[in-house]
Amino acid sequence: MRIAYAGLRRKEEFRVLAEKLGLAPLLFHTQATERVPVPEYRDRVLRLARGVDLFLATTGVGVRDLLRAGEALGLDLRASLEGARRLARGAKAARTLRELGLPPHGMGDGTSPSLLPLLPQGPGVAALQLYGKPLPTLEEALEARGYRVLSLMPYRHLPDPQGIRLLEEAVLAGEVDAVAFVAALQVEFLFEGAKDPKGLKEALNARVKALAVGRVTADALREWGVQPFYVDEQERLGSMLQGFLRLYREGA
Repeated sequence: MRIAYAGLRRKEEFRVLAEKLGLAPLLFHTQATERVPVPEYRDRVLRLARGVDLFLATTGVGVRDLLRAGEALGLDLRASLEGARRLARGAKAARTLRELGLPPHGMGDGTSPSLLPLLPQGPGVAALQLYGKPLPTLEEALEARGYRVLSLMPYRHLPDPQGIRLLEEAVLAGEVDAVAFVAALQVEFLFEGAKDPKGLKEALNARVKALAVGRVTADALREWGVQPFYVDEQERLGSMLQGFLRLYREGA
């Protein structure tokens, strides 16, 4: 069975896991990611180093990139984060915080709105780690609770036109049996850049199985009219592939 991977990171891990399970992996990433040069947000990193009252981690990779940005400026941001109340958007961000010795005080379900009921009342300074795009809903909610918001964007996402074209062609031509999406942006970039989004939707609802890691990615598929064949709530590549195969073999 041929399974395409739309992700950018962890491609080699996906390939190895898929092959171990007897699948034929094909890599077509629909997004490109670039780190924001530290000088572009130097002043914000310096402010974070002075300490904040609340820290919202939205992605694991973003948290690590922030710490690296601090190191590039000769700063240890861990000390600043230790003194803050820490909230994680989902399992991946929470896992990274724990690995860094900074366990979260609260965790959402992987969606930004799930953080809203966890926000404590201000006043204070709230550092919001962005994942490649602004998060106005969270920023407005923090301001409404009396916080001064310190938004930090350590990386940004861009569509990959070549990957989008190759994946669309493979799906429409029936050259893949399933497509694994591990981020909502991958879905959005694919459909926004597709030449035939209607045909793509029809293929992913019929002969090609759509797999999603997490609820956010699954919701992105549904917004484009695609019903995911399998959604992995654990947000792990291995469990996604195993769960997909189990369901597929059951003839669901």
